[in-house]
Amino acid sequence: MKKLLRCILMLIPLLAKSQDNLPVMVAKKIVDGKVCDSCLVTRAGNLNLMGDAKQVSFLTPNNENQFLYIDSSLTKNSTTVPVSSYFLAVPDFSLDFYSFAQQQLIQAPAKTEIPPDLVNMQFRTAINGHFHNDWTDIISLPADPNFYLGNAQLGDLPEHGDQPETTPLQNFHAGKFTLALGESLRVFVRNKLPGGQSYEFSIRRVKSVPDQFEFFEFSSASSFEDILNNEVNKRRDNRVHFSDSLEMEAGNSALIRFNADFQYQFFGRTQRNSGIEYAIGDRSNAWRDLGGQNMKFVNEYSYIYLHNPKAGEILNVFLRYKHQPESVHTVTIRVKDAPGMAKWIYWAFSIVALGMLFGLGYLVQKRRYRLQLNNLNRKKLEVENQLQLLSGQLNPHFLFNSLNAVQGLIRQNDPETASAYIHEVATFLRTIMDSSKKEFVSLKEELLIEERYLALEIKRRAFSYSIQNECYQDPSGIDFPPLLLQPIIENSIRHGFADLTPNPQLIIKIKCDKNDLVLSISDNGIGFDPKVNDGGHGLSITRRRIALLNEQLADMPITLSITSSPGNGSQTEIRLSKWLN
Repeated sequence: MKKLLRCILMLIPLLAKSQDNLPVMVAKKIVDGKVCDSCLVTRAGNLNLMGDAKQVSFLTPNNENQFLYIDSSLTKNSTTVPVSSYFLAVPDFSLDFYSFAQQQLIQAPAKTEIPPDLVNMQFRTAINGHFHNDWTDIISLPADPNFYLGNAQLGDLPEHGDQPETTPLQNFHAGKFTLALGESLRVFVRNKLPGGQSYEFSIRRVKSVPDQFEFFEFSSASSFEDILNNEVNKRRDNRVHFSDSLEMEAGNSALIRFNADFQYQFFGRTQRNSGIEYAIGDRSNAWRDLGGQNMKFVNEYSYIYLHNPKAGEILNVFLRYKHQPESVHTVTIRVKDAPGMAKWIYWAFSIVALGMLFGLGYLVQKRRYRLQLNNLNRKKLEVENQLQLLSGQLNPHFLFNSLNAVQGLIRQNDPETASAYIHEVATFLRTIMDSSKKEFVSLKEELLIEERYLALEIKRRAFSYSIQNECYQDPSGIDFPPLLLQPIIENSIRHGFADLTPNPQLIIKIKCDKNDLVLSISDNGIGFDPKVNDGGHGLSITRRRIALLNEQLADMPITLSITSSPGNGSQTEIRLSKWLN
């Protein structure tokens, strides 16, 4: 018995030494055409694709060091038997074939020697059901330009850390592929000899979020030294949280703790999931790195520190992997109400404060409206005074022209006609004086006033006129600025109709253009150039009246336009916008 025990003890070092000599595959990045010895990547793939030690195997190396998993929840990443479905989280990866039998050799064969077990092997691929290439001999493929495959001895890994010594391992690069979430790559492999084996498998990209973490809280009164020495180093029984909704006491701070193993894999600090990013409060806030190759771990953990959030606050923490930024995991943390104060007190205080705020806002707004109203009333009074002043200027202007007409009748030795004319002028002056006191008259009244004026002018000289109402509305129901047309009509008669004008005619048209009231006065007189002649004193007063009315009624502007040229008569249009609303 003692001899047997002595033999076993002598064999243990030999067995350990033989274990140290076991071949282990190592994958490294190729940077600028050279192998980066410190850039180790995850060996993601199946070790024995065909179920036969003398057949083909494959890898899916990627820059994000993401595993190839055999379950859609991305928890199992190794198998020794062929499976038909694989899953990964990164969008970009390579597909490389290699000889399983060659990888098992401690001393790899020469790089130029083609593995005999791959000579007759072919492959083809399809993305989302559409073939990507035809059947292709695996041995015709080049080596992966981005990744180096080599063999190392198991015993070298702990000693050399990130830079183990390796011997090259032949690989055959089938291509680099990019998948969106939910898309899949299907790979078909066969032995092209009659009766040869065939196999197919799929690789699907699935959602991946960092939803495994520890959450614990502690008093905000703790110093940072106490947090590092006590809280951070505590081992928790409930290690992993999958809940999207958490709760914490008011007055506490909290840590969301991630195990380093969840971010990193294999030897050294090679990242497994290209790091976690997080944002607090809003997704639009800047995303910050959690961990990374330069991260200094405390007891092999990395943290998100939430310092004393407010009582009653609902805090959202957003988590995602860098290799899949489109998938975000939201953790909602509700901070309880402060102890010792009932919730109704918070509500009552909030309602009172809100009421006071609204009351103060109402008083400020009311005072502001009162000031605005006073300013508007003062402006309105100023405009009305100026309008009355301008309307008053029309009376002496008309009287001056009428007296000239009476003087002409007297010179013609026609005192009876002059006396009758003076009576009619006096009656008309009384009418326009009454109208000028009003802010507005009806359009019907305005047209009656203008007809009386035209009757006076016809007695002074012969001409014909017509008033054409083409508006569909009753003129007695339309407001109109008094005596706005009189200076324009007077201009046509006294300045437009020269002694040599044959058959002088004046036409007044009233039209309705949707909500606009449009009046035009046209004559066949001698005309004038509006750029040289502004139309005289009467038209100048009319323009100033319109400008003041537009200040008073900014939403209902009035425009005046004159079209005239020497020898072709004149046409004046007044458009009262939105006047018929």
